[in-house]
Amino acid sequence: MSTSALFIGNESLLVQCAEHWLGRGLTITAVATRNPDIARWAEGRGIPLRAQDDLRTPEGLDYDWLLSVANLSIIPQSLLGGARRGAVNFHDGPLPRHAGLNAPVWAILGGEPRHGITWHMIEGGIDEGDILVARDFEIAPDDTTLTLNARAWEAAVDSFPELAEALVAGNPARRPQDLSQRSYHPRDKRPAAAGRLGFDRPAAEVARLVRALDHGDFANPLALPKLWLGGRLLAVRTAEPVEGTGAPGTVLAADDTGLTVACVAGAVRLSGLREMDGAEVAAPDAARVGDVLASASADEVTRIDDAIAAVVGGEGAFRRALTAEPAALPFAQPARGAADWQEYPLGAAATPSALALWAAQLAGRERVYLAFADGNAPRLPGYLSGWAPLPLPGSGTLDRIAADAEQGFQRARRWPEFAVDLPLRDPAIGPAPVPAIGWSDANRPVLGTVLTVTADGRLLADLSRIDRMGAQLLAARLAHFTAAVAATAGDADAASIPAMPEAERQLLLSAWNDTACAVPDHSIHRAFEAQAARTPGGAALSHEDSTLTYAQLNARANRLAHLLRQMGVGPGTVVGLNLRRSPLLLVGALGILKAGGAYLPLDPAYPADRIALYVEDSGAPVIITETALEPALPDSDAELLVLDAEPRLAAMPETNPEGGAAPDDLAYLIYTSGSTGRPKGVLLEHRNATNFFVGMDQRIPDSDGRVWLAVTSLSFDISVLELFWTLARGYHVVLMGEEERALVSAGSRISARKMDFSLFYWGNDDGVGRQKYRVLLEGAKFADQHGFCAVWTPERHFHAFGGPYPNPSVTGAAVAAVTTNLEVRAGSCVAPLHHPIRVAEEWAVIDNLTNGRTALGIASGWHPEDFVLRPENGPPNNKAAMYDTIDKLRRMWRGEAVPFPLNDGRMVDVVTQPRPVSRELAIWVTTAGNPDTWREAGEIGANVLTHLLGQSVDEVGEKIAIYHEALRKSGRDPADFKVTLMLHSYICHDREVARDRARGPMKDYLRSAAALVKQYAWAFPAFKKPQGVTNPMDIDLRSLDAEETEAILDFAFQRYFEDSGLFGTVEDGLARVEQLKRIGVDEIACLIDYGLPCDTVLEGLAPLAEILRRSNEAPELAEGDWSIAAQITRYGATHMQCTPSMARMIAMNDDARAAMGNLRHLILGGEALPASLVADLTRAGARRITNMYGPTETTVWSTTAPAGVTDPVVSIGTPFANTQCYVLDEDGQPVPLGAEGELWIGGEGVARGYWQRPDLTEDRFRPNPFAPGRIYGTGDLVRWRPDGQGGAKLEFLGRADHQVKLRGYRIELGEIEAAAEECAGVRQAVVICREMAPGDLRLIAYLTGDHQLSTDTVKRHLAERLPPHMVPGHFVRLAEFPLTPNRKVDRKALPDVVESADAVAEDFVAPSDGTEATIAAVWARVLNRPRIGSRDNFFALGGHSLLAVQAHREIRAALGGGVRLSITDIFRFPTLESLAAHLSGGAVDDTARKQAEAAEETARADAIARRRALRAQRDGG
Repeated sequence: MSTSALFIGNESLLVQCAEHWLGRGLTITAVATRNPDIARWAEGRGIPLRAQDDLRTPEGLDYDWLLSVANLSIIPQSLLGGARRGAVNFHDGPLPRHAGLNAPVWAILGGEPRHGITWHMIEGGIDEGDILVARDFEIAPDDTTLTLNARAWEAAVDSFPELAEALVAGNPARRPQDLSQRSYHPRDKRPAAAGRLGFDRPAAEVARLVRALDHGDFANPLALPKLWLGGRLLAVRTAEPVEGTGAPGTVLAADDTGLTVACVAGAVRLSGLREMDGAEVAAPDAARVGDVLASASADEVTRIDDAIAAVVGGEGAFRRALTAEPAALPFAQPARGAADWQEYPLGAAATPSALALWAAQLAGRERVYLAFADGNAPRLPGYLSGWAPLPLPGSGTLDRIAADAEQGFQRARRWPEFAVDLPLRDPAIGPAPVPAIGWSDANRPVLGTVLTVTADGRLLADLSRIDRMGAQLLAARLAHFTAAVAATAGDADAASIPAMPEAERQLLLSAWNDTACAVPDHSIHRAFEAQAARTPGGAALSHEDSTLTYAQLNARANRLAHLLRQMGVGPGTVVGLNLRRSPLLLVGALGILKAGGAYLPLDPAYPADRIALYVEDSGAPVIITETALEPALPDSDAELLVLDAEPRLAAMPETNPEGGAAPDDLAYLIYTSGSTGRPKGVLLEHRNATNFFVGMDQRIPDSDGRVWLAVTSLSFDISVLELFWTLARGYHVVLMGEEERALVSAGSRISARKMDFSLFYWGNDDGVGRQKYRVLLEGAKFADQHGFCAVWTPERHFHAFGGPYPNPSVTGAAVAAVTTNLEVRAGSCVAPLHHPIRVAEEWAVIDNLTNGRTALGIASGWHPEDFVLRPENGPPNNKAAMYDTIDKLRRMWRGEAVPFPLNDGRMVDVVTQPRPVSRELAIWVTTAGNPDTWREAGEIGANVLTHLLGQSVDEVGEKIAIYHEALRKSGRDPADFKVTLMLHSYICHDREVARDRARGPMKDYLRSAAALVKQYAWAFPAFKKPQGVTNPMDIDLRSLDAEETEAILDFAFQRYFEDSGLFGTVEDGLARVEQLKRIGVDEIACLIDYGLPCDTVLEGLAPLAEILRRSNEAPELAEGDWSIAAQITRYGATHMQCTPSMARMIAMNDDARAAMGNLRHLILGGEALPASLVADLTRAGARRITNMYGPTETTVWSTTAPAGVTDPVVSIGTPFANTQCYVLDEDGQPVPLGAEGELWIGGEGVARGYWQRPDLTEDRFRPNPFAPGRIYGTGDLVRWRPDGQGGAKLEFLGRADHQVKLRGYRIELGEIEAAAEECAGVRQAVVICREMAPGDLRLIAYLTGDHQLSTDTVKRHLAERLPPHMVPGHFVRLAEFPLTPNRKVDRKALPDVVESADAVAEDFVAPSDGTEATIAAVWARVLNRPRIGSRDNFFALGGHSLLAVQAHREIRAALGGGVRLSITDIFRFPTLESLAAHLSGGAVDDTARKQAEAAEETARADAIARRRALRAQRDGG
């Protein structure tokens, strides 16, 4: 009979030993393990499996030997007794020298020369049994615990055959241990001082400690080697003894190689420094040369060891707890300033069960851990965490939850902290920040939490991280759980407890859905007719360069409506609309609505099969089309009306038809993607649309302008907003053509954004007497007559510059006396240096002199010496004084009485004199670049004055986005405010002449500004940074010799000349202006007097005026350019609605980006809106951005939100006009604030249902359980979160099914999968939507099937059946799909896209050198393809419009500015070789295009013949 064994263990060593055992023909009775990988191996080998934690007795098992292999748990005595011949354990060290745990660590720490392994009997005490087999080997000088462990396991594998041979023989040789030589290392033993490095020891000993604690990427059970840096611990990866001398602990070097620290003997180089959260730390940032790193004293070591010993017993529990989910607060936010703790009484102390239910619900998990804090815990900052994980269950019976929670509390109180390096030691844990929720036995906040529940019955909330309303609701909810648990039987399930108190439920169901308002009782076309009657001569519709008035559009639509009535169209009749994007499209749609019918979009861009399906499914009796499209229509019984060739129209009346559709009649039928593979038609009524119109009236301010650029397909229901709401409200609609609506730019020079110019003065001293102010006064006169908007006069500081300008009001009055048009501004008034009354009255004089042309730039001050004028306002009080002065100035300017104190403390109300002319004082806040100041300027409604000293153009753009958002949040429109950028300026006829003339004065200016010199020195490549200096402001300029200083100043000047000023020629200046327009700068303040001679300054004014003129002249639009950029500019578009993907395309193109400056309101929707895109669009000049959300089934949009940049993904906002939003769980019950659920929408926007799909209608359209009417289930996952203003807003989280939104289209992935599986050779298809790069979402189809299956065949198959936006860009063939444990396709495990076998075709032609190679590199990067061939097609490889814009930009950059490449070229020449030939001026192979055109013409002729035959048959001809 075969010898049998029970194997117990949890590492791969067990598998290797067990395989050998089986290989000898021996039997494994069972494997007991906790390791899932070993369990899978055992199952695969057909070996019985036992869960180690549940195996207590040998019942049912029969085994000769018990083999414990890499097992650290105590084995029950009953299992040991069940082994007929005995039990054997593998030990990773030599016995008896190193018994216990972690033998390799202690061997290295002990300086052992050799190590080994031991197979021994399990008898007596731990690791005391007789030795059966042993191996030993030398410890190498560079061995770490990781390498020593590996060598020990190699020895184990090598020695196991010998052990097996002896066990099979039945009588293995046994060697008793000499226990007098025994040393034992218990589980909780730790290195001294928790592994802190002490430099009062030899370098070799320090390095040995680091090696001993180096477990590589495996879990470290003991401690990490650490540096103590005065209150901060850093982990150390490696240590190497090096030469060096110094006092122990002295830092000898800090560079890229690490920290070199002197030891009592030698020195050690420490590298791989990390914070305790795992963040890498550069050595120069950790310490400076000369710093002394303290070693722990004997008392400190004792204190550390005692503290660690008090908590180390809990590490097993800590590890299990910390691998779970921390308690989370979905709507917590980053801290805004210092913690602001407020308390909310709970009425009674929260019970453990209530706390568990509340916390688990907030996190959306069945089990979470809180941060437990005990006032009696050992305090050892830096070494201990300050809190312990408190695991709490959130499901099960209340008794079970109470028992588990109580057990968690007991553990936390026993071990109230953990070693701070524990999470970094265990890869299974990772960083372990303090959970958002804590429990405090000490009745004070747990630091790092957002909410702390105290033992005495309070909820403490940090209002710097949570909204006040949210804190109140959560306190009420916890009190509710406490009361509910107390009133419920212990055997009840937790799910029986109501999820929230009734007050919160009413907020969710009623208060936040209180949107009731009146809606006119009429139809879409009646609203249009009413507008046409009000403004008959107003521009209604433009296409390319033609325009129809409201009266003309109404008349044409009326003629068509009368004819349709004659053809039998009336209420309920569905009429197909197959027209290109031209005025005919609107005439057709309005004509159908006026006749009483409902329009069905039949987009000519869709495949013929898709249009045929729509026609067949809808049964439309009439189809409106045009001559060019008629041949491509499918055969059907529908009667055709060819709108551009219909002779009967001329005889029809132009009057509005009487009667027609009522509000409850059908308005349009739009098909959306269907999960079964068949599209579903959504039925929308007139009442739905008119309610939507009222909602848009609420959310789109009428003051935003009246020209709307319409880019959306009629098949996309958001066209209802841009085509019908607009025409019902008097907008001028500019309709983009089919090809042009995706063309962001056609290459015309477009810069619609206006740029103001002003003159800025700083400090030329041009002589004595009147001559001193010649540049000021002559420049002001010139600016006044040449379109400049203002002159800024500065306030001097006690500094090298500014001598002639002691007070801006004095020189401002002089400018006022010689000008008649421009504003006179302080640039800047250092407000903290002056009394507010004096500032207000002096500038009121100037306001009278200029008749209201006054403004003030206000600064907080720069140099401490300035504050001799008002010492009480010196730093750090100056900024607060500035804002206080601004507030008082504004109030006094308006004529308010403002109180000021007397010496005796009495307050006197002051009204200033003289009274100014202007009603409000325009204020600019001057900032050197601090983002907080930009934000504060927006919050108080001030303009901004800044410069490029110490900040780049891009950085200014980022701060403009912050400023604009602050304006919007404060209820202001950024279009009403200015960002003024001060630039050193000098323009002349030649760039190099300008450089030579500006060099000396600019270098002198820079020389006087120490901070600037330090910044440029730091950036200067040749500058050798002083040892130990990590901050440029710490440079001692006295250490620079004259040559170094000149070199740095030359470098600084060149940088400034090229990147940060307005220098060179007029053309150079225009390029700079365009760059600044793109980031949102509104005005350039040209600083002209910084040391240049007076005559040179004055000569330079004329070229500046030329830049002013040319940068504001009408854009040049090429004939036939109907691109988005051109049409925005041509018609002065103020509004545009599109998807975020299209907006990204616009922002990526320089011309379109420039044109975007015209738009006052950008409406985005159809897919998630990233805050990063909002920031980019804001920099591009978008004044107001609104995020829209809504499915077709609830009429276009249902919620809206102003778009900001504070959240990663912008909120979808709140419901409008008679719309209700419910966030429900799987049982249809509302979920609490912050919890995830499916969004169901009710109200007047809910559609009638799906055309001829009663089953689907019944499933998704249900009676509203909370109010009259019906609700629609969107399938979208959302949650309510506080909005920071006492209300709430919805946050989009994703889909609950396999539906996605891609470039605005709602796509059922199941429909694509079903279509793919119809292709011959495809066994199964799975389609996913994956983000290949930020903002670049693509469809990927994964296929299994016949070995000869070609993905090209599948792609062609889909292209013939699906719209372009539903055809995947990537196809991947797999042998089999990865499966989940439930045997479902594991979509998350699908591989990344790689070049498939199909793509590596034999006819692959490598790109040639030069242009082809350059373009290929761009395509490979943009398309995420490993290689691109000469004959590859951009769009066949997954390219789309957005990627074409990106490729266009990158190709132009790669080939140089002189290349003439438009975006349309990528569409015209989609193959690499054709595009390269076009750009190189070579011949382009047009064969493929001509063949396609010929085939299309043949198909068209065949279709015409078939249609004529069908019509003749129908007419009886």
